[in-house]
Amino acid sequence: MVDAPKLLGRYQLGERIASGAMGSVYSATDERLGREVAVKLLKEELVRDDRFVERFRREARAVAALNHPSIASVYDYGEDEDHYFIVMELAPGLDLARLLGAEGTLDPQRTRMIGAQICDALASAHLAGVIHRDIKPANVIVGTDDRVKVTDFGIARAAGDSTLTATGSVLGTAHYISPEQASGHPLGPASDIYSLGIVLYEMLTGTFPFAGESALAIAMHHVSDEVPAPSSVNPEVPEDLDHAVGRATAKVPEDRFDSAEAMANALRGHADPDATVVAAPATMPATQELTGADTRVAPGTQPYTSASGQAPAPAERGARGRPRIGATGVIIGLIVLLLLAGALILPRITSNDEPAPSGATADPGGGGNTGGGGNSAGGTDSGAPETACGATPCALEEAVIGAPYQEVEDVLRGQGYQVEVQPTASDQSADTIIETDPAPGTPLDEGQTVVLVVAESTG
Repeated sequence: MVDAPKLLGRYQLGERIASGAMGSVYSATDERLGREVAVKLLKEELVRDDRFVERFRREARAVAALNHPSIASVYDYGEDEDHYFIVMELAPGLDLARLLGAEGTLDPQRTRMIGAQICDALASAHLAGVIHRDIKPANVIVGTDDRVKVTDFGIARAAGDSTLTATGSVLGTAHYISPEQASGHPLGPASDIYSLGIVLYEMLTGTFPFAGESALAIAMHHVSDEVPAPSSVNPEVPEDLDHAVGRATAKVPEDRFDSAEAMANALRGHADPDATVVAAPATMPATQELTGADTRVAPGTQPYTSASGQAPAPAERGARGRPRIGATGVIIGLIVLLLLAGALILPRITSNDEPAPSGATADPGGGGNTGGGGNSAGGTDSGAPETACGATPCALEEAVIGAPYQEVEDVLRGQGYQVEVQPTASDQSADTIIETDPAPGTPLDEGQTVVLVVAESTG
């Protein structure tokens, strides 16, 4: 229990039902309205950052204006002494991560219907100018009737310029990240569609399309490798779902579904007409009123910009319309992804450290099934491990081999290491790293000299 069991004299906190990189979620009672809610208390190190607090307020206002049956509602937000909090709908059910952990895979029909409802939520949010940025199973609540609530809209955006940069926490899960997010390009609705395509893949196969020893390595797969057809892992996956996953996860955003609504239509086009879960109704006008400190409702639907109201600049394009994702962009983007200045010298994250479900879910029965009638608070945080050079010895990642040496040198020097560059003749691309001393995976001492053996430029 936290030190302040009641917030604003109104929200009586109960048991903690989830915790993560952003904070902890508690079941609570809104004593003014007499309803059960979920309250997320943000970590103290976050709220000490004025930039985060301002962005948090801005994002909370935008997200609170969303009103759709498949979106977990945000009722209120505010500050009580040193506690910043968000009050959310307490949705019954299990998060999809726990559901998949219990069942392994979902059948095609169930995958279509759950996926279509997630599309409904995204379509409503995109129409209001809000991108989720962190679509993953832990942020999808599935009720006992398979009705869906998508949670945590705007949280990843709010944290993007916070003290998490300094602490090195990994936000978002690399397994679901879009190529443009990994490479530092501006994000649009297509980024959420890509992430949902990966979620569908996991629902159908029980596994991820890409594996790697670190978040960085996995993200690089998303940038450069095609997502395999789910049927290559599970032969029972029908052709229409292979096509849906393939289109949603196209590398070029323009090659994906035109919208989340179009993706929902594609999924429902092959769904069983006798299915018990029906299409969610169209977006309803926003009616809730926020009542906490500095609480206002953002405007309703608007032309797509972002949750903060700023239109993204178009990505630079090559001759074939593909976003230019050069080596520099990939490295810079992955640094942004990991919110760490030294992304290329992360502490080792082994393949055994894949994110475990950490949904904001109370499962009284502990059985991990939807029949348990548990309540899920939405607002789950990334299951990815937090990393910070200093707490764990830093080591070069395998990903530095083949990377442009200038970017790696800059990162190393920025972290206080000495760098010696040794050019050598090679058939490898000019100015890229051939090998390092110490070798990747070797712990680095503070201020140590790192030798980069670099392919010599022929120009």
